[in-house]
Amino acid sequence: MGSEAPGAALRIDLLGAVRMWRDARELPPGPPQRRAVLALLALAGGRPVGRDELVDALWPAEPPRAAANVIQTHVKHLRRVLEPHRSARTPSPLLPAVGTGYRLETAAVAVDALRFRELVAASREARGADERERLWQLTAAAVELWRPPLADLPGLAGQPSVAAICAEAELVLTWRAEVAVQLGRVEHVLPAVREHARARPLDERAQADLMTCYLALGQRAEAFAVFNAARQRLATELGVNPGPALTEAHRRLLEPAAGPATPQRRPGAAPGGAVRSAGPPTPTLPPPVVPAQLPPAAVAFVGRAAELRLLDELVHGAGPVQSGRDGGPAVGTITGSAGVGKTTLALHWAHRVAARFPDGQLHADLRGFDPTVGPVRGDQVVRSFLEALGVGPDRVPADPGARTGLYRSLLAGRRMLILLDNAGRADQVRPLLPGSPGCLVVVTSRTELPGLVAAGARPIGLDLMTVGESRELLASRIGRARAAAEPAAVDELVSACARLPLALSIVAARAGLRPQLPLAALAAELQARADDLTAFSDEDQAFDVRAVFSGSYRMLPPPAAALFRLLGMHPGPDITVAAAAALAGLPDGAARASLDQLARANLVVEHRPGRFACHALLRAYAAQLVRTVDPEPDRRAALRRVFDHYLEWARTADDLISPYRHPGGAATHRRTGGSVRSGEPARPPAGAAGGTVARGTNRPTDARTALAWFTTEYAVLTAMIDRAEAAGLDGLVCDLTWHLTAFNDRRAEWTEQARVQRVALLAAVRLGDESLQGRAHRGLARAYLRLGRHDDARRELREAVIHYESLGDHAGLGNAEMSLADSCERQGRLRAALAHLERALQSYERAGFRPGQANALNAIGWCHALLGEPVRALPFCRRALRLHREIVDRRGEAHTWDTIGYVNLFLSRYRPAIHCLRRAVGLFQEMADPIPAAMSLIRLGDTRHAAGDVRGARADWSTALALLSEVDHPRAREARSRLAGGPVSVVRSVAS
Repeated sequence: MGSEAPGAALRIDLLGAVRMWRDARELPPGPPQRRAVLALLALAGGRPVGRDELVDALWPAEPPRAAANVIQTHVKHLRRVLEPHRSARTPSPLLPAVGTGYRLETAAVAVDALRFRELVAASREARGADERERLWQLTAAAVELWRPPLADLPGLAGQPSVAAICAEAELVLTWRAEVAVQLGRVEHVLPAVREHARARPLDERAQADLMTCYLALGQRAEAFAVFNAARQRLATELGVNPGPALTEAHRRLLEPAAGPATPQRRPGAAPGGAVRSAGPPTPTLPPPVVPAQLPPAAVAFVGRAAELRLLDELVHGAGPVQSGRDGGPAVGTITGSAGVGKTTLALHWAHRVAARFPDGQLHADLRGFDPTVGPVRGDQVVRSFLEALGVGPDRVPADPGARTGLYRSLLAGRRMLILLDNAGRADQVRPLLPGSPGCLVVVTSRTELPGLVAAGARPIGLDLMTVGESRELLASRIGRARAAAEPAAVDELVSACARLPLALSIVAARAGLRPQLPLAALAAELQARADDLTAFSDEDQAFDVRAVFSGSYRMLPPPAAALFRLLGMHPGPDITVAAAAALAGLPDGAARASLDQLARANLVVEHRPGRFACHALLRAYAAQLVRTVDPEPDRRAALRRVFDHYLEWARTADDLISPYRHPGGAATHRRTGGSVRSGEPARPPAGAAGGTVARGTNRPTDARTALAWFTTEYAVLTAMIDRAEAAGLDGLVCDLTWHLTAFNDRRAEWTEQARVQRVALLAAVRLGDESLQGRAHRGLARAYLRLGRHDDARRELREAVIHYESLGDHAGLGNAEMSLADSCERQGRLRAALAHLERALQSYERAGFRPGQANALNAIGWCHALLGEPVRALPFCRRALRLHREIVDRRGEAHTWDTIGYVNLFLSRYRPAIHCLRRAVGLFQEMADPIPAAMSLIRLGDTRHAAGDVRGARADWSTALALLSEVDHPRAREARSRLAGGPVSVVRSVAS
């Protein structure tokens, strides 16, 4: 490779086998794991891929301890192959490290899979514009390029990025068949459509496409044969009736014969097949995503033959509930006492039948019996399911009812398996039930869930294991030879464990840790200590797991035992090594060692690398222990340490994603394009003088890793707020809520934001701290504004103003005025908004907070622009720009360049407008802030279009569409409309 030119062209082929090329020379891609790393990075299209994501893909069941090091080694070898002339001391420009992961700069590499996706996007655009000839050419190019991806890496077939591109390939073939019918060229596509349908006998869309082609050629008999065969297969193999696609194709087939014809459009349909409505456009749903969320099944599974048969009957429709019989999904409930093995059974069976559900599997732990955190609401789980189905956070409705409606719309016509674990009540489950047939829902619970059964769910009761099954479970875990050598001791262990699978697993782990100990001695220990845990009992009195828990705990070394007890004070649902170290007051290494000992004893599970979870019963048992063993001052000190840990990390992450906020009030979020542009006085970024930097490994180091940390820890942080409130730590409640505010803005979880702000407000009242009360009132107002509750928002803001005036806090008053301006602007009251902004500027000037002044000045300029007063807007924007540059607020500077560009566009000054908007786009891209970058690109395209540069305008709109589509943002329709030839309006309404 030493003779190769540094500038030689690089190519990566992912369609088919994974291969790499430099010009005409093929490069060695390495062993399968290295090819997998390369493929996942290339499929990301230039976006960073986290190390955890790579580890999960390469080792879906149980990664090795050195997994991260293995990934790093593969990346190092790929860099050597891709960049042979780069010095080892020089940072890699082609494959740089980003946060805790890596990014392949695909702009410098030709990737066939990305080219295929570009053709798919162009085909979608042509189809929407009813450009049939162009669609025909584009789909031809896509079909010619297509090969099944990563053919030499079958283990990656279930990865979301691979599943997504396979789903796009099926869409392309459907579109090609559709346009072939419209253009009278069916004979050109019939062989490919026929082969596609033959390879996917249970794919109703593929069968419907073949029927349509036959009908267009006048071959009605062949079309009827396809339908009858498909209907028979669906009934025999899946126990369901044909879905919407096949039913519609059959309806067209039954219409009077009129020779070859194109499929009829529905009334109101646009030329490309889209239904036109007289009302507002309906947001388009995202392309199909095939989630695969099932956790790994147990390595050793024993018995449960009768229950497995009952579950199989649900799939085949042989039970009393049949999918589609009453218009709803099939539902089964697995119920039984705690620890009886409901989850183990459900996961084992779900993996066995997963292939019967081609649209994927969803999974959620509803924590219905968690004694510390409490049950998860069904509407909260709907949000995570929507994200798994490809709906970006900006598209998730704030209203729980609308959220459930979107979820059911996405599942309509799909065949999915949905596993809902640990349900406490039927009302947790109901929002998660699909609204149409085709899906199968399995629920596990300790209760009978009579409400679901009354509605038609198939109940499956799960009792204790039989003696024979219990013996088999122990033998499979401790070794058959060892069990056979002491059959009487095995029976004593089965008796001591009350045939409870959880207890049997814990005892097996203990036996494995002490291979030299006779099983009889282990059984004697359990029997001798059976009375030690009389205060801990399960609700089912037929058995008692206390002796098992006690015996396992007593085997632990003192540091591990102490950590296990303290885990009972952590709200869960899981804990990191760093948090466990803070809880126990240990170095990270010592905490990791104790967690490993707990995992070997089956007292915790490392369900993700570095993250440990504890069964609800074990956490309750640990909580009982810590209350009886550890003195109250020690317990309170441990709580304070772990609270401080999360607060410190939250502060660091918050500083990274929102460094220019005043600590006296929540940051004013600028709705991208169309709202009052505002911000707040700066505070020192993380690591600056006087700031605090979070300790521990894997801490956030930039905005990307900070957002990832918040996303991962969100459930823990909200639980910590509630735990801190219960512990009377009101100051921590206020601070942690404050540091979650900016992340909640990004996440758009306004209902949860309102809830925690109300908790913080009560805490601030108890503290008697007017500054914290003002901050909480304004934080609550922010949530109400996003929820459209303007009267409630103004009430909270009036309260905030009272507190800020009492304190003489002029910066806080400025923040409140900015929020009041935001409320007025959202309601179209621009003159009132301008008055609030002018008062905000005066308050910031009195406080001497220059970042606040800069943001207020820009907001005033923006408001004048919306009022149609561009000449008055420019002086305010220029002053804002100077201030932003002086305080080095690059995000504020970018927003101000955008405003100035918009004003110049309004004045038809196209050259300066283009210059300003390009500056804004560059700054937003530099800060990896894609949404405002996209909106500036739309305005840049509008400007080029007005100046006569149609080609340049389309390039800007296309880039904006790609950025917005990547996060499924609703504003993508603006770029899509412009690309489709819709009107380009320079002055937009406030509602836009």
